[in-house]
Formats: sequence, C-alpha cells, structure tokens
Amino acid sequence: MREISYEEQTVKSGNPLARFAHRTRTTMAVDLVAGVCAKHGTVVDFGAGPGLFLHTLGEARPDVTLVGYDPYMEPAYPEVKYAESIESIAARSVDVLTAFEVCEHLYADEVDALLEDALRLLRPDGALVISVPIMCGLAIVPKVANWMMRSRSLRSEYTPAEVMKAMVGMRVSRPGNPRTTHKGFDFRELREVVRERFSIEAVHMSPVPNVPWWLSSQYFMVCRAKLS
Repeated sequence: MREISYEEQTVKSGNPLARFAHRTRTTMAVDLVAGVCAKHGTVVDFGAGPGLFLHTLGEARPDVTLVGYDPYMEPAYPEVKYAESIESIAARSVDVLTAFEVCEHLYADEVDALLEDALRLLRPDGALVISVPIMCGLAIVPKVANWMMRSRSLRSEYTPAEVMKAMVGMRVSRPGNPRTTHKGFDFRELREVVRERFSIEAVHMSPVPNVPWWLSSQYFMVCRAKLS
C-alpha cells in the first residue's frame, strides 16, 4: 500500500471536508501565533512534523525565527531550523511555543513534561498555543467516516455505541497507547491539566469560529504562565 504523505492526510486530503477542516485549522493557527508573537520573535513548534505550519507562518511573518522540534519526521522546508532536543533550547528564549495536534498523542507524564518545558522556555510575556481535536460532539461522525474512507474499510476503532456516546459528550475508553490514535481523547481533561500551570487567555474553535465546542472539530487554547 502506498504511504500517504502528511499533506495528503491534511491540507491536500482527497476528502473535501477533511481538506477544508485542515486548511482552516492551519489558517487559524497562523493567525493566532502571528497575533501574539513579538516582532522579530522566536516561535518553537513542538511536534512540528515536516514543518508545514512554520513554513506558512514564515510567509505571513518573515521577521520571525522559526524553530521546529520533531524526533519522528524529517523537515521539508529549508528555512525552518530544527532543534536536536527541547533541552538544547535556551531558557527564556521563546516568544511562542506551539503544540498543534500533539497532546492527544502524548502520555500523561509527557504532557506534564511539555508544560514544564514551556514554563522554562517562554519569555515572561510569552504564550503557549495548543490545539487538539474535539473527539466528542457531532464532529465525531465525519471524523470516523473519514478514517474509514482513508483505510478503505468499514471497520472503525469506535463501535456504533461509542460513536453515540461521543456524540453526546460522554467518555469513551482510551487505548493504552495514544501514539497512533485519537480515540477517547477528551480536550476537557487536557484543559484542566493546563490550568494547573497556565492561565487560558483565549479559546477558539475550528473550522467555524463562535460556535459551541460540540459543533466543532478542533479546540485552540492561548495560554500564559500564571504569575507566581
């Protein structure tokens, strides 16, 4: 079976609904980060993948220094610098740290480590910007359908009963290994973990802004470190 590239899974997806959702998500991510990043600031994207977001951000904000970190994917854009490790990035040197579509694939201790790294890396007026999928509410139906289309199978991780539970916001069991699945991820639980260390300055929904979360597919948080 031919390997599907990152872009073919997202902004160049063969599914027009998925393509629209991913392109809208990228646009929102760029607008949010460009709006909070200082002039000539530094943006570090945790879990940057091939660098598509940073590349797009650089077109909108050519003054920004673009730094990616991803131990699993090769960079595809020469203007994006990649850090060898999070530890190699100097403390208080980052204006915006982003984690887009990453936290749903992390174990609980890895989320804690990411938040601690954010506190170390960000400048005093820096921002942590997170986006995660909304796996409860009405969006679960097209998401499950899209996965089935991509895999060309009628099988799904979700049983019909689990789809119904997710549609009304009820908890669905989470697999032990989150690396390759979104199943059972609940943005509301992550939000509470983030609030332990950060103040959530703003939240945004995608692909349609100003609608309830249960009508949305993606949840964005713009966060600032709590004052000690």
